[in-house]
Amino acid sequence: MTSVVFLLGAALFGSVKLVQTAELVIHIPGNLGQEGVIYRLDYYPPFGHPAPNTTIASKDIQDVIKFSQALPGTKYDFWLYYSNSTHNTLTWTANFTTVPDPPSNLSVSVRSGKSAVISWSPPTQGSYSSFKLKINCLNNVPEAKPQTLTIDHVDNNSYLLKELTPGATYQVQAFTVFENKESAAYTSRNFTTKPNTPGKFIVWFRNETTLLVLWQPPYPAAIYTHYKVSIDPPDANDSILYVEKEGEPPGPAQAAFKGLVPGRAYNISVQTMSEDEISAPTTAQYRTVPLRPSKITFRLVTSYSFEVHWEEPNGKSEFDKYHVFVGTTKSKQQITKMRDDPTFYEFSENLDPGKTYSVTVKTVSGKVSSWPATAEVTLKPLPVMHVHAESDIKNGIVNISWSPNPHSFQDNYLVSYHEVESSTGDSNNIKTNNKTKITLDTLLPGRNYSLIVQALSKDMESNESYLYVVTQPSAPIIEDLRPMVDGLNISWKSDVNSRQDKYELHCVRNDTNDKIIRTTHDSRIILSNLYPGAGYLIKVFAISHGLKSEPHEYFQPVFPRPPKNMTIEKTTTTSVLVQWLAPTDSLISEYAIRYRTDTNRNWVRLPAVQNTEAEVTDMTPGERYTIQVNTVSYGLESNEPQQMNHTVRPNPASNIARLVDSNNVTLEWPRPEGRVETYVVRWWESGNESEIYSRNVSQSENGTGPVRLLVSDLMPGVEYTFDIKAISNGLESDKTVLTIRTMPLIQSEVVVVTNQQSTDTISLRYTPTPSASSKFDFYRFSLSDTNIPDQEKAWNDTDRFVTFTGLVPGRLYNITVWTVSQGVESQPLQRQDRLYPEPITGINATSISDTEITLSWASPRGEFNAFEVQYLTFENTLIHNLTLQNTITITELKPHRNYTFTVMVRSGTESSILRQSSPVSGIFTTKESVPGRVERFEPFDIQPSSISFEWSLPQTEQNGVIRKFTITYGLEGSSNTQSLDFKPNEFKGKIRQLLPGKTYVFRIQGETKVGFGPERVWKQKMPIREPPVPNSRAVPTEVRRSSTTIQIRFRKNYFSDVNGPVTTYAIIVAEDYSKNASGLEMPSWRDVQAYSVWPPYQVSEPYFPFFNSSVEDFTIGAESCDIRQVGYCNGALKSGSTYRVKIRAFTAPDKFTDTGYSFPIQTDQDNTNIILGVLIPLILFGILFLVIIYIRRRRSARKATDTRTNDNMSLPDSVIETSRPVRIDSFANHYRLMSADSDFRFSEEFEELKHVGRDQPATFADLPCNRPKNRFTNILPYDHSRFKLQPVDDEEGSDYINANYVPGYNSPREFIVTQGPLHSTRDDFWRMVWESNSRAIIMLTRCVEKGREKCDHYWPYESMPVYYGDISVQILNETRYPDWNISEFMVCRGDQQRVIRHFHFTTWPDFGVPNPPHTLVRFVRAFRERVGSDQRPIVVHCSAGVGRSGTFICLDRILQQILVSDYVDIFGIVYAMRKERVWMVQTEQQYICIHQCLLAVLEGKELSGSPREIHENQGFEGELVEGFVNFRNLEL
Repeated sequence: MTSVVFLLGAALFGSVKLVQTAELVIHIPGNLGQEGVIYRLDYYPPFGHPAPNTTIASKDIQDVIKFSQALPGTKYDFWLYYSNSTHNTLTWTANFTTVPDPPSNLSVSVRSGKSAVISWSPPTQGSYSSFKLKINCLNNVPEAKPQTLTIDHVDNNSYLLKELTPGATYQVQAFTVFENKESAAYTSRNFTTKPNTPGKFIVWFRNETTLLVLWQPPYPAAIYTHYKVSIDPPDANDSILYVEKEGEPPGPAQAAFKGLVPGRAYNISVQTMSEDEISAPTTAQYRTVPLRPSKITFRLVTSYSFEVHWEEPNGKSEFDKYHVFVGTTKSKQQITKMRDDPTFYEFSENLDPGKTYSVTVKTVSGKVSSWPATAEVTLKPLPVMHVHAESDIKNGIVNISWSPNPHSFQDNYLVSYHEVESSTGDSNNIKTNNKTKITLDTLLPGRNYSLIVQALSKDMESNESYLYVVTQPSAPIIEDLRPMVDGLNISWKSDVNSRQDKYELHCVRNDTNDKIIRTTHDSRIILSNLYPGAGYLIKVFAISHGLKSEPHEYFQPVFPRPPKNMTIEKTTTTSVLVQWLAPTDSLISEYAIRYRTDTNRNWVRLPAVQNTEAEVTDMTPGERYTIQVNTVSYGLESNEPQQMNHTVRPNPASNIARLVDSNNVTLEWPRPEGRVETYVVRWWESGNESEIYSRNVSQSENGTGPVRLLVSDLMPGVEYTFDIKAISNGLESDKTVLTIRTMPLIQSEVVVVTNQQSTDTISLRYTPTPSASSKFDFYRFSLSDTNIPDQEKAWNDTDRFVTFTGLVPGRLYNITVWTVSQGVESQPLQRQDRLYPEPITGINATSISDTEITLSWASPRGEFNAFEVQYLTFENTLIHNLTLQNTITITELKPHRNYTFTVMVRSGTESSILRQSSPVSGIFTTKESVPGRVERFEPFDIQPSSISFEWSLPQTEQNGVIRKFTITYGLEGSSNTQSLDFKPNEFKGKIRQLLPGKTYVFRIQGETKVGFGPERVWKQKMPIREPPVPNSRAVPTEVRRSSTTIQIRFRKNYFSDVNGPVTTYAIIVAEDYSKNASGLEMPSWRDVQAYSVWPPYQVSEPYFPFFNSSVEDFTIGAESCDIRQVGYCNGALKSGSTYRVKIRAFTAPDKFTDTGYSFPIQTDQDNTNIILGVLIPLILFGILFLVIIYIRRRRSARKATDTRTNDNMSLPDSVIETSRPVRIDSFANHYRLMSADSDFRFSEEFEELKHVGRDQPATFADLPCNRPKNRFTNILPYDHSRFKLQPVDDEEGSDYINANYVPGYNSPREFIVTQGPLHSTRDDFWRMVWESNSRAIIMLTRCVEKGREKCDHYWPYESMPVYYGDISVQILNETRYPDWNISEFMVCRGDQQRVIRHFHFTTWPDFGVPNPPHTLVRFVRAFRERVGSDQRPIVVHCSAGVGRSGTFICLDRILQQILVSDYVDIFGIVYAMRKERVWMVQTEQQYICIHQCLLAVLEGKELSGSPREIHENQGFEGELVEGFVNFRNLEL
């Protein structure tokens, strides 16, 4: 309880206090415990301690009386009496009210998301006049303010709370009030309202065991933490799923139930949850797909009916019935069979014989059908008609024909045939490829065949049509017909494939026509008692099934009788006469004469004779002959010929060839005609027959070639005599005699002597050949030159030196030496040598340059084939050059060098005796040239504005006298350069006054009097460092101040640009400047609000103010900041506080330097209350005055209608100027006018586009089934221009994708603009690309920006194909550029293929536009170089498909328009695009960027790298959820 103090009316008493211990304390000042003094305390109502009318002695109470145990919520009246021995007085009276007890039994009954009933019980004791309720929302809901409610009706112990936030958690505190006093304590309870019910949901995917549901978040979303998704019956692996809420505002959510029973109906409910409260459910019933039937079979298939059978699905599945249907030409028959019905059905109506029908069986659960089970059945075709067979006996074939039944369908015919008598029953089948006749050429002869013809329809056979055919047997072949003395032995064979019952043989004598006929079942027969020498014609027939084969004929005579009494008469060396007697009782047509030798057993037949003698001529000498005579009749000889033997004398050897060397003689002669068995050869020295040698040579030793004999061990140079005779069959030929001299030997050593000074002489020195080894007369010497005569030396001459003179210098000579005996030369002894060539007479230099010298000389006499030129390089390498001419140009010499050249004449080669002349030399000097390339050109000290290089140039590369070194340098990509010279002995140098952060190209060259040498290049980007520390006096100064702001001034020259240009400035403010303020990441204004004394903080993002002046005035504390936001904010300063300010300058985002702190600056005191006291009455008076004027004007204007409005949405196109062309030649002035005053006119013009097209319907995009397909709820495609996909199976919404046709320069439907695909819509995206036949995709966003998904990665990561639905996509190649990538995709659907290019711009910043803007120009040009104007439509997307996409299309149209037109209309292009798709070119910044790009193109700055100032206002796209936001960049 709180203390209550009562002031007493009597001076005797001081006060009464009600203290926190629920006691009433009555203070009696001056009471000193007097004797005899008594106090009596009385009160009403009589509840408390001490009891009413209690007396208390003064000495017992000191100076206070304590009253306790009072009733709560009760109004008490107190009376205090004072008594002593003389008085009994009422000294004090008072009343006060005790604090009531709090309510009890507080409870909350939540009725809905926006209301709850709070009920309580009043205090059990004491009084109360009202109740107070305090309602606090425990969630961060800005619109949920704390509420305090007073309930004055004490009889009403409950209260209905309304307009609560669904899903929010609240705390209710209940107080009791009595006499304006609240209970000291309160009863509290927390409760949560029911969250809002989720939106509609659909089944996004289903199969036999899975249901994937997708639902919309509740609208409005209010507060909830997750979803509870449940399924009944609870068959799923997880039948209750909890799905976290994602995103703010939340988007569509999904959940998948797996492991379900196929075909079962499931009740699915989705509820939002917040704390323990759960919303009312959104429910729907969906079924899983039932399992398909299995094993479809067909029975009782006829020509007009069939019976289909099936089995229940394999596995557990619920379903109600079967749908069975068959497609016919007349109608589509469908029947329904309940699950318990038999699983078969007979179709017998409207069916055509031979037709094929597709039968489909599905299980059906509710309205959900299973995947179909399909099979085909073909009905039996009708039999063929008019089967006919025709045999072609001559060719052995059978032609069969027939006619199809006109009331039946058939696609082929089957012809079968088999032998009737065959025991195997095998048949042959032939399909005719739908022909109605066939020729059988494979029937076996002598058979009885059964032929069957059937019609076929997909291998279904009709009934059979029969026919019988008998084939003629094959003619037998007479295999052996042998004559006998008086008869014939005949045998034959039959074709193994032919059958016959018997054979018939006819035999007819040729000269008398006598005929013999025999019948047999065997394949052989012997005919006897025939006449010798007579000829007979034999015919054999085969007979089968009464048919006789063609005959096989053969003519054969019988052996005649042999001749008698054979004799040989009139014998010569080459012929004989043979005689004999004729036989009796025999036919003879002629006599046969033949002979053979013992070596050749083949008979030689002479021409036939009619008489009884014949002459055998041309017999071979030396051969033994056998001569035979025989009788002949019809070419057949008798089997007993007569014969005799006779031998002929051999021929002698002739034409003997001789091969002679020093010790051997080889004799060779051709074989003489005829036979020779052995040769006898004898030899001796001529004139000395006392010693004769002989040798036998067998004819067979020499094979089939000529006869050869080697006689060895003969004396060189001696004459010999030879004789030869041939022997055969014991008979000798005549002798052959000849004489032969052997060759002498040469065993001398010959040495050739030449001399480099004697170029026309060759000398020979030799040793003698021993006389004991060979007999000869003299030596002979010869050169290969026919003009030089031979020289001879006697065998016993002691001068063994021979010289040839007058020869040709440099010539190669062949030298030959022999010994000679009686004109017979020995084998030659050969040598070869070359004379030395003559040297040249002198060397002349006809041409000299820095790297070349041309030498010439006079050619010497004699023979030579090349000149060799030698010289020594400065690397001590000897160089050899060969030339065929008397001049040579030596290249690749070093300038300004002395060279010694030596020339030698060459004759011959290394492989044919090389001789070189004496050398002749000359000295020459090359001219000066430019120096070589400088080596080791490198920096050794790099500063932001200077760089020091060192270099070297070796002596070997100076190429003359160096005059100086020159370094030329300039910015990379710039044509402006500077140069700096250095002395020839300087190898270090420093270059100053460079721009930090820029990239320079340095080139160094040496110079001689000829000129500069080649460049050595070094490219260096100059470093950027933090600015130098400024002067201590360079601090910001105060300009003005207020109670919450300070305006400071600082100058650009505070910081030097020597370490790099200062790009941005930041302002640091500190109340407590002793804290550290040197970090890169400084606290913000929001961060320091928790401190009583503010540490240093950064006022705003770094910025650059010095565009048009060198002085900047900045007001600190000028912004109104929300403490709940993040980031830097220039929030208000505290009034009456002292601050210090310093400036931070950045040369790079991480390089900075601070000034010192300023002098203290104190804000003014806040006099707002005084000012408000004066201003409020004045403002109220002014408002009253304005209201009176407004009422009067309104009354006067009631009769008139004002149709004007400030809302552009109501302006028709006829009022808004939809086209604003600008001449291209004045576009630069137009741009400067529009961008003046902080782009004020750009803002005005862009504001007029704000509502263009917004009144057009987008009903399809807002359908419940299509809402989850939109990335952003406020970016919806207009109905009239949306791209429509081909519908899929009557599925609702299957034709929808968030995309519109947008006009381009070449066509009103040149572009399809779409959002960045979601993961759930990327299949639809590829369907759109395919169905539109697009060949190019423009992507203007990254997939993830600032941690948020902007677009799904809808193409493959790897090179393997990936399927998106039924469309396959494969990366063919990818080319990466600094700001974009270009890829080629192979896109396939079915058997069709297309190549699609993908252009991906990768450096569009998260907020803003490309910097520099003409980067986008280069991207558009790169796109147009690869995609022609006829290749459309082109798919364009960013994230939402409005801002960046519109900017790209507008720029593409402009770049094409300026090529053919003098005007450009950016406003009109954007206006036309916004008529087709919402918010095209979404931000003012993008609108300005289009103008900047065109300006860069017109000014020729398209390829430069230094951009114009880019507006860095916070452009964004695709993230506006409610309303519109328009950003402006205000320049300070």
